[in-house]
Amino acid sequence: SLEATVSGKMASTMLRASLAPVKLKDVPLLPSLDYEKLKKDLILGSDRLKAFLLQALRWRLTTSHPGEQRETVLQAYISNDLLDCYSHNQRSVLQLLHSKSDVVRQYMARLINAFASLAEGRLYLAQNTKVLRMLEGRLKEEDKDIITRENVLGALQKFSLRRPLQTAMIQDGLIFWLVDVLKDPDCLSDYTLEYSVALLMNLCLRSTG
Repeated sequence: SLEATVSGKMASTMLRASLAPVKLKDVPLLPSLDYEKLKKDLILGSDRLKAFLLQALRWRLTTSHPGEQRETVLQAYISNDLLDCYSHNQRSVLQLLHSKSDVVRQYMARLINAFASLAEGRLYLAQNTKVLRMLEGRLKEEDKDIITRENVLGALQKFSLRRPLQTAMIQDGLIFWLVDVLKDPDCLSDYTLEYSVALLMNLCLRSTG
């Protein structure tokens, strides 16, 4: 019948439409930043300014569109050595992990964790073992801000996906620290428990662990 023919055509049209590749709208590139001024403000600015900038930098990365836009943001951060991973200066952006401000430490840990969530970000952070050492130190010393500790732990768990960093963490005795922390799981947040177990498993899977 005519009705059946029309319905059949409509169904086939809908099927073809559902199978057709979706054309994504062109994702605009984000405006470039003055990284020299940014890093200067992160080192010399007030704690309020530092926290604001760290949060904005993290949001720029995490809210960017997955794909070219996010890769462009990350590559800009890396090529401008945003976190001073290649710097040998005493005063560097990385030192914000040891800031006296709880908020600055937390936002710095969040930004590092965001970097560590991406393969290229992990590669950048792994270029210098001082990043790993600073994170390990912060993990063991942080007793004021649980969110800072969680983000440091999250970053270390992602670091443990890289074999050289696994080796370094094992040599630094991180397994013993994790075992000690996990003795009383009821006192841990769900995030801390999950990532502590995941990190411990990654390290123990190695023969040296």
